[in-house]
Amino acid sequence: QKPVLLASDLFLHLSVATPIMGFLHESEPLSWDDALDHLRFVREHGLQQFLAVFRLCRGIEADPFKWGDEVEHGIFHLVGGSSDEHRTVRVALRSPEVLAELRALEQRLSEAPGEEAESCEWMPEYGRWMIESTPGKPFQDLAGIAQLESQMRLRRTRLTAALRPGEIAPTVTCMPLFGTQGFCEPHQEPNGPAAASIFVPDEAIFPHVRYQTMTRNIRMRRGGPLEIRRPRFEGDADAVRRASIEGLVPTTREQADSLDHVYADAMAFGMGCCCLQVTMQAANLAESRYLYDQLAPLTPVMLALTAATPFMRGWICDDDTRWGQLSQSVDDRTVAERGAVAPGSSDDRLAGRGERRLQKSRYDSIDCYIGDGPEAAKHNDLPVVVDEDFMAKLRNGGVDETLARHVAHLFARDPLVLFGDRIHLDDEHDIDHWENLQSTNWQTLRWKPPPPAKGALSSESEGHIGWRVEFRSMEVQLTDFENAAFGSFIVLLSRTILDLKLNLYIPMSKLEENMQSALKRNACGEQLFWFRTRVLPEDIVQNGDEPYALMTVHEILMGRAEFPGLIPLCCRYFSTTADVDSETCKMLSKYVSFIASRAEGTVQTTATWMRNFVLQHESYEHDGRVPAAAAHDLMLAATEIGEGRRRCPELFGTAPLVEEGKETAPVPFEQPTCCALQDSKVAFCKASCGLMCKC
Repeated sequence: QKPVLLASDLFLHLSVATPIMGFLHESEPLSWDDALDHLRFVREHGLQQFLAVFRLCRGIEADPFKWGDEVEHGIFHLVGGSSDEHRTVRVALRSPEVLAELRALEQRLSEAPGEEAESCEWMPEYGRWMIESTPGKPFQDLAGIAQLESQMRLRRTRLTAALRPGEIAPTVTCMPLFGTQGFCEPHQEPNGPAAASIFVPDEAIFPHVRYQTMTRNIRMRRGGPLEIRRPRFEGDADAVRRASIEGLVPTTREQADSLDHVYADAMAFGMGCCCLQVTMQAANLAESRYLYDQLAPLTPVMLALTAATPFMRGWICDDDTRWGQLSQSVDDRTVAERGAVAPGSSDDRLAGRGERRLQKSRYDSIDCYIGDGPEAAKHNDLPVVVDEDFMAKLRNGGVDETLARHVAHLFARDPLVLFGDRIHLDDEHDIDHWENLQSTNWQTLRWKPPPPAKGALSSESEGHIGWRVEFRSMEVQLTDFENAAFGSFIVLLSRTILDLKLNLYIPMSKLEENMQSALKRNACGEQLFWFRTRVLPEDIVQNGDEPYALMTVHEILMGRAEFPGLIPLCCRYFSTTADVDSETCKMLSKYVSFIASRAEGTVQTTATWMRNFVLQHESYEHDGRVPAAAAHDLMLAATEIGEGRRRCPELFGTAPLVEEGKETAPVPFEQPTCCALQDSKVAFCKASCGLMCKC
């Protein structure tokens, strides 16, 4: 049978379509106590499995630039009408049923006679109210940009059609009342054996043993409850830092609500957040490493641009993104690994004996560059924890120092879920143990080697998969227009980086600073980010020079005196090397205009709009809490905006939402202007970016 490449294969996420990964393997997982004796074995053989893939696929060349998006959706139930004083919204624990219905629909469409229908892929996610969607087939080159928004709209339409009366599925990162009393439909009680949460019931987790086991094992390895803390809106800015030092862990809702910050305690508060991701296939191994490194400085910038998470557990927060609570929600580090003195905590079965200092959670920003060249090593100015024997095995296996350090660093963590019948495997063909570590190091980027069976196919084969990079920092947006805009922008930037051979390296220490800046409230408009100023191959950097400067997000996109700006650089690529049809040009022009307008502050981020919606709601009592009625109305508004049935000038200006009878969210902004820049920039824009700039 001819192998066929599915989008789910390209992403290789937690998909039942890839059972070889062992992710949703139908078997009984080992308890943490039983798994402990196998952790070292799995790490060692995971390394051998990576080396087998490396040997098999390192020679791949000239793969086409394929890409695709992932959008995560939440299903919610509206309780009461718009005039009901007691109206509220709950998460609908129905994703298994909805997932089955959507997959059955895709199967029927694929078997129907006549013209082939456009397909979508549907996968489970961590929450029992969540579903992940991807296009049925990956896109290729920039031409796919013209199809992306309509494909996202198709997925939204099919998902909406599978819902019951009263259910909605807006593309929001999280429901504001998640974790409050009675937030589930049907109602379930917390304090289950997996999450052991005072807020979230185990029944809210997708009903596959992998998710339940991972939830429990993270707590077991950590040696105590998860501690997720975010600053309260208009509260003490230092409260979270003090609480983390003091280590106060509430045991009741009342205790948690009495704190001077927002506290949560379950993996679902992080892994229950929805996001937007883009995966791209590079031409070969070297290009995938180069693209990974060059996209790294963009991860905090895009997080700030897409900020959409101003609430946690029914409270208004004083930061804007999901990233901090995600990081804390899977932080399985032991007390010693977190930096505290913990006498007698050593365990030879754990990575680093469970006592080696690890600076970050396993869900966080990247720790090092991986490029093949001196620039990567030069800018890796932060220490990276590795096992030296793993480093030696990688070097002996033909992996260079820089890449070996990245891979070995992944193995400084322990595997989280083991299946008893998938321990002893064929390391030349199976990759369960490699992916066990690779897939649970959740970072802003993921470098993705090919699955061996599909990597071994020729590049011309429809089922071939090559070396990929996944961009993971962005938050999901309310509309298909926004999600398509940001997804397309990452693709356009990637092509620009590759074709113009840009150098965007900044020191890893500065990238860490940027990540912390991106988490802050209104970071898109108020924070400064380190960015490289000399990025073109012809730019000369003298010894001792530091070609980096602090810039606003708008300056990073549109440029300033010593820096051309990412959008003008895209224009240069677009005008000189891109062979793109007029429809794609039109779409990109709208998308880039919108993104530049958000960076400039002409329109609000989703986080700012959502926070203001609650603060201005008639039911708000000025106590920092999200009223149930406000949450209901916000989720209803998000649904109507996402479906093109409600105007939102704060997010999109004043253009009509219907264009030629088709639901859409057109952007009325002026094209990005370069007129305020110096004369040479104006001349450059006139010559190179007439498609996107009015000079």
